[in-house]
Amino acid sequence: MERGMEMWEEMEEKRIKELSKPNKETLLLQKMGLEGYFNEISKDEAAEQASNMKSQINILWGTMLYERSVVEFKLGLPIWEECLMAAVEKFKLAGTSPIDIAVMIKNHCANETAQEGLGFNIDEIVQAWNEMYDAKRWISGVHLPS
Repeated sequence: MERGMEMWEEMEEKRIKELSKPNKETLLLQKMGLEGYFNEISKDEAAEQASNMKSQINILWGTMLYERSVVEFKLGLPIWEECLMAAVEKFKLAGTSPIDIAVMIKNHCANETAQEGLGFNIDEIVQAWNEMYDAKRWISGVHLPS
């Protein structure tokens, strides 16, 4: 997972650098008078897209680590806590609020005070994340097809 993230980051950096350079296709479109028919994104928009994708990857990664810590705890493996702390780090990198992280830790099955039915529900988190992302796009005026 980590190597995949590194590869993706390298590709994104390269893509953002190339946005500032005029390419053959763009020059040809300009010569033909067709440059207005194709939208190119700015470096800022590309950077924002990359940032959003990185946050979503970290949420997914944190969720996988969290679920792994649950399984490790239930199997009695002593390394479950390391996995939980790694999940917390990924959620922090994704920009998850400290309150949400605290609730997640409180509701971990290792916590004896975790109440039944108040566990970590990934569907609700994904829905909230998508709603937040859509609101950001709406505010910034970026409307992508669904």
